[in-house]
Amino acid sequence: MRLITLVLFLIVIALGTLFSVLNASPVPFDYYLGQGEFPLSLLLVAMLACGVVLGILSALPLLLSLRIRLRKALKSIPE
Repeated sequence: MRLITLVLFLIVIALGTLFSVLNASPVPFDYYLGQGEFPLSLLLVAMLACGVVLGILSALPLLLSLRIRLRKALKSIPE
């Protein structure tokens, strides 16, 4: 199982490296405080990371409430 995980991890790293090499051309990027030119691959990875963080933050209240309900349910079970 560890070998399969390692192989999959190496494949993802190789594809990511290939992706960044193929999309290395700089593109203009306008943001609130100014503008600049960044490699397309860097912008895409940064936006993906922002989406992951926003997704985790949006799911956090539900996860915390479910954890609290589970803890209460476990306490109510007689031993």
